[in-house]
Amino acid sequence: MVLTLHDIGYTYPGSPAPAIEHVSATFAEGWCGVIGDNGCGKSTLVRIACGLTQPDVGSIFPQRTATYCPQDAVTSPDLLYDFACDFSRRAIALRENLGIGDDMPWRFDELSFGERKKVQVAVALWQSPDILALDEPTNHVDAPCRAAIAQALKGYRGIGILVSHDRDLLNALVERCLMFEAGTWSMRPGTYDEARMQHEHERAEALAKRATAKREAERLAAEANERARQAARTAARLSARHLDKHDSDGREKRRLAVYSGQDGKTGALASNMDARAGRARQEAQGIRTAKRYNGSLWLESKPHPRATLLFMDEHVIPCGQGRLALPKLVLGNTDHIGISGPNGAGKSTLVRHLLQQLLNDIAVLTIPQEVSPAEARSIANSLLSTDEARMGRLLSIVTQLNSNAKRILAGSEVSPGELRKLMLAQGMLDEPALIVMDEPTNHLDLHSAEALERALAAYPGALVAVSHDQAFLTACTNTRWHVEEGRVSVQ
Repeated sequence: MVLTLHDIGYTYPGSPAPAIEHVSATFAEGWCGVIGDNGCGKSTLVRIACGLTQPDVGSIFPQRTATYCPQDAVTSPDLLYDFACDFSRRAIALRENLGIGDDMPWRFDELSFGERKKVQVAVALWQSPDILALDEPTNHVDAPCRAAIAQALKGYRGIGILVSHDRDLLNALVERCLMFEAGTWSMRPGTYDEARMQHEHERAEALAKRATAKREAERLAAEANERARQAARTAARLSARHLDKHDSDGREKRRLAVYSGQDGKTGALASNMDARAGRARQEAQGIRTAKRYNGSLWLESKPHPRATLLFMDEHVIPCGQGRLALPKLVLGNTDHIGISGPNGAGKSTLVRHLLQQLLNDIAVLTIPQEVSPAEARSIANSLLSTDEARMGRLLSIVTQLNSNAKRILAGSEVSPGELRKLMLAQGMLDEPALIVMDEPTNHLDLHSAEALERALAAYPGALVAVSHDQAFLTACTNTRWHVEEGRVSVQ
């Protein structure tokens, strides 16, 4: 069983540039990872493969049943209540394996984003389609749930398409990777690490080849110029012997003939050298490699003049259908706090409560887990009213996070990853004293996540970050507030 895409192209209505163009790929049975920076068209391509978006050009064959699980955790699955009503052995096993209570599908809107993700994945697997496409299935979920999702996906038999920046999941599942780099898509065999290693090897070879070609072009150009000068001087001296010494017009015409290539052999030699140099320049220019930024992003700010931004004594707050007990919590003006805990424990509830207790004189940048489509459009449209100086600084931050600033500025469709970068860039221009981010690496490509990690670690103000990524929390924070079983503990 295979699915073939041939020369696919698509442009969003009103966008000046195509989201994808000239994409050809064959998806075989088993899992294929789709890898690339934010905004390169991964989700668009997968939606086309599933028949949810019709391409402007190109063909897809054969037609197969498909299920697409989106990357946002806001949208409830189409067949959610059919799944909730199914108590077959298979449906029960899916719910048990993913830790989904029988009541959870019925109260989808009340669940945490991590719990919603589990339900979305379960409903997608339950349908058993020929093509199963998952877009960032481990966003929002804790480590045990990530392991459970990976195990459940291993049992799928069909054409699996996985868009993800979760390296562990990719390495556990995929047998091949469709990778976007330097403006082209290419299929590589193996896990993510194996495909990435092959890509880096190819990139290093391309860089070396381009450098060699550039040096050769420069050498040939210099040699051509020198040969032309030497031939011109020699030919001019020889030709001038046959001219009267007072014939200035004749001498000038002779020099012009030599230099313009109209003097037979001399001109032919110079023309040949120029052609060789031109071909070498074309070869150097034709070797394309993607420009990468090192993530040396500086988040401008300074600590708030007040040493303590927040002090909360022991108390209890409502949390879902229960309560959350808080110990004495202190947030200093340079503290970096990491909030951890399993899905549904109350981490986001704690953050909302924290924000409500802050005084109004503290400049806060808040980036939530998810934003609504209306909020996304508002953030993207706000670019249109930004002055040139602020725009330049904003797009510089976005570029350092490896997104195409020109494409965003042109009004193209903005991906969830690009949206988070825009929110960060816009907020940082106001130099906040406190940054609060709920699952900051959700939707971000690997390069951008690493760049953000380095930037937040060096941030001089206060930081509160909610994340299931333990490595990220270790790198960026120095104090841990852990939420579990109705309590918050300071670690």
